[in-house]
Amino acid sequence: MIVITTFVSCGSDDYKTGAKDVADTVKDGTWRVGYFYDSGVEKTKSYEGYNFTFGENTTLTAIKGIIINTGIWSVAKSTNDADIYSTIFKITFASPDIFAQLTGDWKVIENTGTSLKLKDDSKGDTQIDYLNFEKN
Repeated sequence: MIVITTFVSCGSDDYKTGAKDVADTVKDGTWRVGYFYDSGVEKTKSYEGYNFTFGENTTLTAIKGIIINTGIWSVAKSTNDADIYSTIFKITFASPDIFAQLTGDWKVIENTGTSLKLKDDSKGDTQIDYLNFEKN
């Protein structure tokens, strides 16, 4: 008699960091910047009142009242050997400067479905930037 054992992952689905999971998460609803730490300075308040929408066609929109800023977003598995297991969330805003500061290749460190935590360690361990989006 052969006994077949099925292993079921006990891990939580709350932290899906794969590219498809992250893309599906952000395309659902509107988001706000819950935390932004850049070049040693906490800058979260600069984005207060802005609602971010990650569109199907990679269009990123930040709206506050009648102010509308557009950029581009994408998410993919890293091709860098040092980060081969990382998912990279790319944000590009040309202007204004406040949004250009969000531009970069961010590593996804957590995706709960209502919170997306990102970090940029491209400047080395001494300068790590953090960007967290929270679902409205």
